[in-house]
Amino acid sequence: MLNIFYFCNYMHDFLYILGFDEAAGNFQTINFTHLGVAGDAVRARAHSKAVMGTANMSTDADGRPPIMNMGLVTNTNRHTAFDADVVFHEFTHGLTNRLVGGTRQGHTLEAPQSAGMGEGWSDFYALTIQNYFRAINGQDERVITGDWVVKNGTGIRNHNYNDEYPLTYGSVRGMQDEHDIGEIWCATLMMMVRRMRAALGDVDGYRLGWQMVTDGLKLTPANPTFLDARDAIFLALDHMLDQRRIQQAAHDKARQAALTAFGRFGMGPNASSADAGLDGIVEDVVPVPVA
Repeated sequence: MLNIFYFCNYMHDFLYILGFDEAAGNFQTINFTHLGVAGDAVRARAHSKAVMGTANMSTDADGRPPIMNMGLVTNTNRHTAFDADVVFHEFTHGLTNRLVGGTRQGHTLEAPQSAGMGEGWSDFYALTIQNYFRAINGQDERVITGDWVVKNGTGIRNHNYNDEYPLTYGSVRGMQDEHDIGEIWCATLMMMVRRMRAALGDVDGYRLGWQMVTDGLKLTPANPTFLDARDAIFLALDHMLDQRRIQQAAHDKARQAALTAFGRFGMGPNASSADAGLDGIVEDVVPVPVA
């Protein structure tokens, strides 16, 4: 319980800095700014046995407390409450369910592509938050998630989240599992931030990447396609420049990093999708430019 308390408070403060505050519908008992609806701190529970999906979090409308359940992985006897990969992942579901669609109602990621991105965003934040400190300490980037809790070096996903991740947007066609869909989205965002780090340095690359993605959530419509969320990230970056929150040079480097990542994973300018379902996807893979 103490570990969940620490992790949830860390995520609250981290995301508050990025704009998931009272006005955005965050999770607080008291809203000191008198914006949003109070009385909805996360109710995090540690169970002595397994829970549905190993761990889960349900998010309702602003003012209603989300419920986080952390359970035991019985075949390893390791508890998800001790794993930042898992707690950060579940907390991020609250972030995306509250921000996407702009309604703060908590039910805007139900279409197949949308639900998949919900899983991808959660892996992205969980890994990059930890990788920020690893970079500062000179450690290698982690590109797998959930490896500790399942006691398996390959983690809980199908592929590593590196630049060699093999699937692209067109691979979504026919996929049924939202976690498999989400892998493609997470791999894209991680490559984007990787490129931003190379152009801007580790600290600025991570910070600007997180801000683009978080601001982009607020501009993403309910039940979006990958391309809707992609466009929202670019729009968020342009807004930062217009509001003089970043300089032109940083904007241009971040934009090129995003263009490279989205193009690499089949979301180039000519990609299209009929809706947020699994059919009607036309990808546009753009070769990564040689440095």
